[in-house]
Amino acid sequence: MSISAKRRETEVFSLAFLDCICCGFGAVILVFILTVSQKKDADKADVDRAMASLQVAQKNVALTQEELDRLARVLAATQLELQTINAQSTQDQLKLTDRRRDLLLMLQQTGALRDALHSLLGEKKALPTAEVAPPVPIPNIDRRQYLTGVNLHGEFIVFIVRTSGSMLDDTIDTAAARLGDSDDKKREAPKWQRVVQALEWMLASLPPESHFQILLFAEDTTPIIPTRGDDWFSRNDRKTMTDIIDRLHKIVPRGAANLERAFISVRALPRSPSSIVLITDGLPTRSDSLAIEGDVDEGHRLRFFELAAKQLPPRIPVSTILFPMLTGDPGAPGLYWELANATRGALVSPAKSWPDT
Repeated sequence: MSISAKRRETEVFSLAFLDCICCGFGAVILVFILTVSQKKDADKADVDRAMASLQVAQKNVALTQEELDRLARVLAATQLELQTINAQSTQDQLKLTDRRRDLLLMLQQTGALRDALHSLLGEKKALPTAEVAPPVPIPNIDRRQYLTGVNLHGEFIVFIVRTSGSMLDDTIDTAAARLGDSDDKKREAPKWQRVVQALEWMLASLPPESHFQILLFAEDTTPIIPTRGDDWFSRNDRKTMTDIIDRLHKIVPRGAANLERAFISVRALPRSPSSIVLITDGLPTRSDSLAIEGDVDEGHRLRFFELAAKQLPPRIPVSTILFPMLTGDPGAPGLYWELANATRGALVSPAKSWPDT
């Protein structure tokens, strides 16, 4: 072996190896370039999304600021209202204090008035007492029970009193005979006096809180005080009661009896009565719905009663005080009983001798 051969060293890198290294490095650079390009696209998409989110956030911030401004205005208005309420509350407290002071003063005055009242009541008890006469004197008070069946309930009561010529006596013939008497004798007729006493009794029996009107019916119907036909009277009004009793004792029975007009007059009152008390002695003898000239018989009078009953206001109790008529109207008690039963009223027929025995 030669010396030159011994000195040659083995080369680790050859040309082929360098080529491979360069190719690999180029591939790495290519991959890097491609990766950087894709990364740039991805970053741009993220930036776009971030900008969109930023715009939404900015809008939300603007809306939130508007809401805050509105709430601030509401809060300012509420505070102003609260100040007004506090000022009003202070004024109310001052008024309440004044009222409490006034109340205490009134309580003191009430106590003084109570003491004065007790003192006056004591003085009144020490005074001699005198019996106070009733507004309407009650005649023959021991015989009052004869009319206790008549219904006088209700606040407004109408008395319908027959003042025809039949009220002068108990039969048609004797009543007709009395028509020629003087007015004074007609007023003193026993049957008419019983009618007057019956009405006085019932007026005296009225409850203190009730009111009444009196209608007098013969051929026509008139209030007992003609100028006060729309008024309701109280038995506690002594002046009016005196006038009524005086007028009652001046009535002269005469003429026929038109019950239809009487019931129509009840309907014409300014208000509907609570009950009706009819004082009569038989069936009507005239009717506007069935005009008959001359004498009328029992059949006509029955028809007159039916026509009159149709003029009654509905749902009003009708109580009848039927004075005896010994001839002429045998059907009268039955018809007036049916009227009382239909209207929830009553029927009372005093004895001929009442109130003397």
